[in-house]
Amino acid sequence: MLRAACIFKALVVASSACAQAPLTLEEARKLALERQPSLQALELSEQAMLAQSTAEAELPDPRLKLGALNFPTRGFPSARDDMTQLAIIYEQMVPGGDKRRLRAEKTRAEAAQMRAERAVLVNAILRDVSLAWLTAWGVARTEVLVRALQTEYRQAIDAATASVAAGRGSQADVYTARQLLNQSEDRLLELAMQSERARAELGRWIGQDAPPPVAETLPRMEAPVALAELLARLESHPQHAMSRATESAAQAEVTLARESTRSDRSWEVGYMFRDGDRSDMVMFQMAFELPFWKASRQDRVVESKLKMRERAREQSQDHLRMLRADLQAAYSEWQRNGERLANFDARILPDAQARIDALGAAYRAGRTELGTVLEARRALTDSRIQRFMVEVAQAKARANIAYFFEHGE
Repeated sequence: MLRAACIFKALVVASSACAQAPLTLEEARKLALERQPSLQALELSEQAMLAQSTAEAELPDPRLKLGALNFPTRGFPSARDDMTQLAIIYEQMVPGGDKRRLRAEKTRAEAAQMRAERAVLVNAILRDVSLAWLTAWGVARTEVLVRALQTEYRQAIDAATASVAAGRGSQADVYTARQLLNQSEDRLLELAMQSERARAELGRWIGQDAPPPVAETLPRMEAPVALAELLARLESHPQHAMSRATESAAQAEVTLARESTRSDRSWEVGYMFRDGDRSDMVMFQMAFELPFWKASRQDRVVESKLKMRERAREQSQDHLRMLRADLQAAYSEWQRNGERLANFDARILPDAQARIDALGAAYRAGRTELGTVLEARRALTDSRIQRFMVEVAQAKARANIAYFFEHGE
């Protein structure tokens, strides 16, 4: 019995550990796509449009008329006349010209808009969840550095206290170390707020209120291809494709509006029943619309649709310019942050470490104060944190660049 209880406890602990397994960037991107309701909504919208396009190509539903005709008012309702009859009439309306096909094409163009919008949303989700994960990673790594610095401060407090007790040190060194420790505590509280905000944003994308901690390792990101090649690909970017789909839908509206100047028509066929030995009757008739006010109605609709098509064209060009500017800015940020990282690794961090080594030797020789050494250690940690932030900024720039060449489907 005891053995079974131990096994059960071990399984519970193992399952809990698995549930809190670190979340990698690739897993976050995958979960974001799997759990995004807006993607399903756009897919349903596309399916709805395609289903509607089939209906648009069909004739309108026919109408069945039932009536009693030509009853004399004198002696009504029992009176009858030679023309008194009961009628059953079948009526069918037929849209003029090629309206049915054009309406179906317009609806299919709107479905293509939904499909293009979904591809844009996929790209945006992959970018935004990557940015959220990178923000959470940067905050987590900063917390690790600050906690390591706190350990050094506590050790310094113990060493300074021992020196004072031995009559060799100064009480000011103890206070300096305590002050730096307290400041680091405040910094951790600030980082805790940033961490909660970052995790909430990450949870918004992966569909979890309490997402697991992010993995400790930043995934290696390949350098993007040359900027000129990326700029050449923008014509096929999903967002520009969505603009072109909007333009195609607007063109379909124009074509349908022009075809709407052709009048609709309807035809009816009926059978009339009469009493006694009177002959029954059959009936056939047609009706046509008369576009007497074409200049003030149909032509105005065509003009309106033409303006909307031009609007879609201008917006498409504006979106392409916006994509170019955003891509160039992201590429420049990626390059400059790479240069900053090289500067941190080659000069800033080695110099900060060399300063600490020199001050440590001076402190042991009694030529400087403990506070100066601790300030130098804090400066080194700040430089390391700054390097993390630059690394995160470069990774975010790389994620922004990926938005321009990843395909949404």
